[in-house]
Amino acid sequence: MILTAPNAQSSRSYSSTLVGVGISIGCIWVLARTVDVDQTINALRGVDPYPLGVSVALTAITVACRALRWQALLRPESRSGFWSAVEATLIGYLFIAVLPGRVGEITRAAVLGRTENVPTGRAVGTIVIEKLFDIAALLLMLGTLSLIVPLPVWARTAGISVTAVFAVLVVGFVGAASVRQRLVAWAEARIDPLPVLRRVRPSRIADELLRAASSLSSGKLLAVQVSASTVLWLLAICQVYLGTLAFHLETGWDAATFVLVATNLGMTIPSAPASLGVYHGITVLALDVFNVSAPIALGLAVGLHALGFGTLSLAGALCLVRGLLLGRFAIVDLWKWRA
Repeated sequence: MILTAPNAQSSRSYSSTLVGVGISIGCIWVLARTVDVDQTINALRGVDPYPLGVSVALTAITVACRALRWQALLRPESRSGFWSAVEATLIGYLFIAVLPGRVGEITRAAVLGRTENVPTGRAVGTIVIEKLFDIAALLLMLGTLSLIVPLPVWARTAGISVTAVFAVLVVGFVGAASVRQRLVAWAEARIDPLPVLRRVRPSRIADELLRAASSLSSGKLLAVQVSASTVLWLLAICQVYLGTLAFHLETGWDAATFVLVATNLGMTIPSAPASLGVYHGITVLALDVFNVSAPIALGLAVGLHALGFGTLSLAGALCLVRGLLLGRFAIVDLWKWRA
């Protein structure tokens, strides 16, 4: 059964997009006014390409780890081929890079639903759990860093705020999953009959979303998720560290970890596609803690951002074209909700 996804083009979504673009423009304006762009250009010209090449190679392993983790999250009720999970993940990255609001997460769920017949609601539910694992890993790294490095006030404040929101989300999701049947029955009786929502059937969507937590009850599947999460975040730290080597910085693994944590948590701030401006501003702030000059830090941010989003977007575009040519999915499937 195919349901059309709810229309996201409401006045609220437009307002959120405008706010995000405004924040990105503001960040870019501040950076242009406060950072010596000529020094940044010189830093980019003097970059060592070899560490960046190794970083690109690690990107492939990171994507593979994300695909394996997603496969584990989909079980035991749904299964996905490894290539299908990789393909959907990369196409999702492409749409995250070119569209605001991280709609690429919904796109990758829709692509997997078309290629592997996985209910979109369940796929989205597993993505929610993915994000919980990722935030938990970031907070663990931030907490460890706070014992080693005297973090600035803004970093501690942001960490406390994110931890509070994370705790609320975890409690809410786990609580809803524990009473899934009663919650779904209530939605089926009270919400599904509403004329506006009758075709969408929110109860079915809620059931698939909350059913995604079933994989957490399996020790084997949970071990796969934890192992894959650990490996991919260690690789991500290595990629940032390689970036610092490419720009001839004398900072260590602590600086690379702090940049990774700060940028990933900071990218939850509404911004233009690919967190343009926001990513760069946060990188400059994070490296200031380690006495790295703003022009060099901005050069590193430009390099890492272009390399990361560029590599993943190119791979996603190739997967999208290949999938369309082979008939694995159609353009309309990228916006279809499958039950």
